[in-house]
Amino acid sequence: MLRQTIALALCAALMATGCATASGPRNPPASAAPIDRAVLADYVQRIPAGSRIRVERTAGGTLRGTLLKAGPDSLTMQRNTRVPETPIDVPFGTITRVTLETGSSTGRTVGIAIATGVGATFGVLLLLAAIFAAAD
Repeated sequence: MLRQTIALALCAALMATGCATASGPRNPPASAAPIDRAVLADYVQRIPAGSRIRVERTAGGTLRGTLLKAGPDSLTMQRNTRVPETPIDVPFGTITRVTLETGSSTGRTVGIAIATGVGATFGVLLLLAAIFAAAD
């Protein structure tokens, strides 16, 4: 009986814990180091046109889209929206960070999450079956 109780407690603990819990805000505080606009402009000008980018703005919020061109004062991008929009110019004075989007799609992420959940569930069920079979 003690083994069964311990096995159930371990299974409950494994299922209840969070894998990647975050504590605190993910965005840097507003008092972070000032951004050098010249360095940001130089970086964006080196990104090839057609790259998928994410732009974080000083007023908060992000823009995701495709870089069309970058000049010394602003960048032009086509936003990723369901309904096509006209390209927008974003001045470097309103940008805090520009990052390249790498190829992780939502469908792929959902598939990995489902496969992980199914695998964990079968693992717990097999563990319980082995413990209860050994108890008999």
